[in-house]
Amino acid sequence: MVTNQQTIVEKIVSRAVGRQVRAGEHIDVLPIDKLYFNEVIAPPAIINFQNDFQSVFADAASNSRKKPGEISVWGEGGKTKLKVFDPSRVCFIPDHTVPSCSVKVAQGVNLMKQFAADQGIKMFKEGDGIEHTVVTEEGFVRPGEVVVATDSHTDTVGAIGALGFGIGTTEAEYALATGEIYDFFVPETYKFEISGDFHPGVSAKDLILTILGTVKEGGCSKKVAEYSGDTIRKMGMDGRFTMCNMSVEMSARTGIVNPDKVTSEFVRDTIERHPELSQELSSRMETGSMVRSDDGASYASDMDLDAGEIEPQVALPHSPANTKPASELSDELNVVFIGSCTNARHSDLVEAARIIKGKKVNQNVNLLVIPTSRLVYNWAMDQGILKIFADAGANIESSNCGPCFGKHMGVLSPGDRCLSTSNRNYKGRMGSPEANIYLSSPATAAASAIEGKIADPRRYYAA
Repeated sequence: MVTNQQTIVEKIVSRAVGRQVRAGEHIDVLPIDKLYFNEVIAPPAIINFQNDFQSVFADAASNSRKKPGEISVWGEGGKTKLKVFDPSRVCFIPDHTVPSCSVKVAQGVNLMKQFAADQGIKMFKEGDGIEHTVVTEEGFVRPGEVVVATDSHTDTVGAIGALGFGIGTTEAEYALATGEIYDFFVPETYKFEISGDFHPGVSAKDLILTILGTVKEGGCSKKVAEYSGDTIRKMGMDGRFTMCNMSVEMSARTGIVNPDKVTSEFVRDTIERHPELSQELSSRMETGSMVRSDDGASYASDMDLDAGEIEPQVALPHSPANTKPASELSDELNVVFIGSCTNARHSDLVEAARIIKGKKVNQNVNLLVIPTSRLVYNWAMDQGILKIFADAGANIESSNCGPCFGKHMGVLSPGDRCLSTSNRNYKGRMGSPEANIYLSSPATAAASAIEGKIADPRRYYAA
């Protein structure tokens, strides 16, 4: 039976297109609210943007629809161009290989800076953090928005109740020019209802790995993973970011959490750091932009889980869905990485530091710690958390993607065995395809760094 009840995704898309829509419906043109780029995709997108739209710009410059001053000039050769669709709704964030790991990367970052200055686009600095963290911390992405970026883990922003998903370079070029994407199908939703309380040493990362191990890599294909239930309502924003971040690993279009008081507190914290956003963010909280799924909304699939039955999980090579309980494993390691857009926020570092405090990293292990953003880095430094890691023998780096992207700051060699708090462990993800990558929570990573092998962190909570 068809009802008026909608999922949060249906509501967000309905607001964007100005009419009520349903899952499965084809949308010719979907207006977007926000668009952001990293330094991997931005440089070629900027170049292609100029080339692909040159004829459009030339036509616009010669017809009467444009007033004087609406055509600007950028770059050598005096080529005319239109401004991007709305500079205030675009931002650039260099994060994958910064500080620059090559001449090519350095040139690309400089190109971004030049283009951003010309267009009036917000350009974040190297070291400000990983894009999916920065856009929510800095208030660029807000609840209820349609958000796209040139990275599959754009689903991370779903934790604040935004509809975020990755797009390709060509799509991004069109979005940069028009503020729209084309041929969009409103996705169905897979509802994950989680109840109960985690035991000490168990966290959101273990929950999402449990889900992945159950539904496997294609288990949520083309759907939105909506996380709800008492466990999610009691979960902090850090855990929600982790859940949404890894939704794409089960082939989901994106992940999302219905906004609530936890979301409101996160937005209020953002306002305190950025008073200039106070009026806009407060208005958004009061005018219904923080939409929620209706009680009678229709879901394509659903799953119930008990958080009290979950134990620390590890994803074995070479799939995030290849999971086993940490208690059943003792594989030796020589690298441990605590970082990435998945698990390097405040509570992640607190849990890892709690275990490692006063202890030493195993002699055979290289422990890398990279906070997800400058905000988190500075906070962890002020709280003495970074000193705990340093005293234990960890290498601490400035905020960026680090070895997760496999290009710098800890590239794996053949035969390396790395336990990472990131989201992917495919062959070659962090360097050599002959390396083995495991995934876990920060607590499991810290315990394993001490022991030099995969270890169950719960024993450190019982001590």
